[in-house]
Amino acid sequence: MNSEKKNFLNQVFKRSKATLILVGFTVLFIFYLMTTKTEPEIIDAPEKVWPIEAAVAEYKNITPQLKLYGEITSARRSDLRVSVGGRVTEVGGNFKEGGIVKKGELLLMIDDFEYRNAVTEGQAKFDILKNDAERAEKLFLKGTVSEQFKDNALLEKIQQEIILAEAKKDLRDTKLFAPYDGVINGVVASLGKQVSTFNDKVGEIIDITNLEVRFSLSKAQYGRLLEDSQSVIGRPVSINWTAGNRTFNFDANIARIGAEIKSNTGGVDVYAILLPDNTSTALIRPGAFVGIKVPDKTYNQIISVPDTAIYEEGYVFVIKNERLEKRFISILGYDNINTLIVAKQPSVIEEGDMIAVTQLREAGEGVTV
Repeated sequence: MNSEKKNFLNQVFKRSKATLILVGFTVLFIFYLMTTKTEPEIIDAPEKVWPIEAAVAEYKNITPQLKLYGEITSARRSDLRVSVGGRVTEVGGNFKEGGIVKKGELLLMIDDFEYRNAVTEGQAKFDILKNDAERAEKLFLKGTVSEQFKDNALLEKIQQEIILAEAKKDLRDTKLFAPYDGVINGVVASLGKQVSTFNDKVGEIIDITNLEVRFSLSKAQYGRLLEDSQSVIGRPVSINWTAGNRTFNFDANIARIGAEIKSNTGGVDVYAILLPDNTSTALIRPGAFVGIKVPDKTYNQIISVPDTAIYEEGYVFVIKNERLEKRFISILGYDNINTLIVAKQPSVIEEGDMIAVTQLREAGEGVTV
């Protein structure tokens, strides 16, 4: 029994001794590796330099252009109506769709046979009654007739004079003349057509020598123009009209503001009169859709930068010693693709400072560029 225990203990000791030797060698090997390890050389990586574009800060007075759209209208357009009835016996050569007429030009004529007869008959009656009234006056002065007889004769003469005047007017109204220079539109009368006596409309005349452009200003745009030193009335307007492959340019001046402010937008309609010294004005017609440029409010001593220079609508970066420095700004307006800014206190942007205009996700204070 004792010999078996001794054998067992001897086997355990031998195994433990081998394990201890293996562990010892392992520890010594690890220690050797640690003591003989070479430290890696520390290399300082160069700071990254970001390539960007920059613009020079320049304070100046800038007047942006409002880009709008509008419609050409006429300041005058009138219905053409005849006041007497009858058959159309004559039509003017320009009384047709698109015909250009001059003031006083004959447009059409109604058969005047009955109206001439009415004038002739009325004139004859008037002459008779006029003589009767004169004779009654003489007889009254002699005491031959009463005052009532004299007054009745005078009244009949006056009544016939009124009838004669109406007959002459009807005769004149058998001819329809152009009230002013313009272009004819909506013709519904033709040679031989019967026109009634109910003030029939036979066409329309549009004054193309007095054209306007109507466009709308938003509440903000109208407010800025009111703030400007230059009045809204009289402000110049540039107009361009594209027809096919050609573009025609016109000049105009704002003449008046609409009577009401639009309740849904707070804006207003504006009317500008086209200047007559442009030869292309004769080509354009009411209803044309046109592009418009109107000078906006003038901003004094501001900086214009591209939109890409603005970060979070509140700051830009200037370049000092090849590093970015943040400057807080206020946005005053826009000019096409550029933004109009001024520095917001306590930030300062000096004349000639270089403003970064390239958008960088890594942009920040001290970044090298």
